[in-house]
Amino acid sequence: MMMKYDNIRELAFFLRVSEEASFSAAARRLNLDPSTISKVVQRLESRLGVRLFHRTSRVLQLTQEGERFLSVAQKVMQALEEAEEALNPGLEGASGILRISSTAAFARQRLAPLMPAFIEKYPALKVEFLLAGNPPDLFEHQIDISFRSGSIPDSTLVARRVTNARWRVCASPDYLKRAGTPLTPTELAGHRCLNFLPGSYRSDWQLQRDEPMPPPQARTPIAANNGEMLCALAVAGVGLARLADYHVDDELHSGRLVALEAFDAEPEPIYAVYPSRRYLSARVRAFLAHIESGFAAH
Repeated sequence: MMMKYDNIRELAFFLRVSEEASFSAAARRLNLDPSTISKVVQRLESRLGVRLFHRTSRVLQLTQEGERFLSVAQKVMQALEEAEEALNPGLEGASGILRISSTAAFARQRLAPLMPAFIEKYPALKVEFLLAGNPPDLFEHQIDISFRSGSIPDSTLVARRVTNARWRVCASPDYLKRAGTPLTPTELAGHRCLNFLPGSYRSDWQLQRDEPMPPPQARTPIAANNGEMLCALAVAGVGLARLADYHVDDELHSGRLVALEAFDAEPEPIYAVYPSRRYLSARVRAFLAHIESGFAAH
């Protein structure tokens, strides 16, 4: 069945009301009368045969059916926007401030090499990086795009897979000469295992063909919340460290670290995460297209 204009209008109004959690606020954003918004949403509910919102004098909340419909409606509107983008040459005029959050290591090794061509192509854009080990709140810090791995617990965010990272158990040649090279997970008990601070999902070591396992706590002399610090400690010969390739690429190429291939895990997806409650600006669409092209080329 073809989607008609009225269907698209209903979806747009439903998404705006969901975002604002208020018919009045949605009406102000759309410059319409609240009764118009309410009637369109009621017509959508009648056509679907379900109630999408719980309405009280104080609260407007999505029903379970509304939550399920919201997820699909967002995908439909995103597909429509992407279809328009394919015919819209307007990205060349992207301007304003683009705020990006990431870990320092990923930004330095994966994003920084792509930036010269980006700022050359979009001279009207200013880019700001907010680098932290833990992802900051996108809305509080007005972040356009956040690069994350692992689970994305906030269902109100869009997560687009853009590249992968491979986590590797590494040590310096000097450490392996002194302590020997472990070949199985059980042999890790005889080694000093440098690790991320407890509570991080990275502190559990996902090993090839094995369940996630924490390295023996008694043999973890140093922990940190920063992968580059763990990398430096491993280079210094303190012990074994499990780190992403973007932490240790340079050290592996130079021979300062050796990767223990017996513990290589499956690649972990890296996502570009951005708010789904607002339409993508030209600056965000331009950057997503640029980094996806750059990652694909490398």
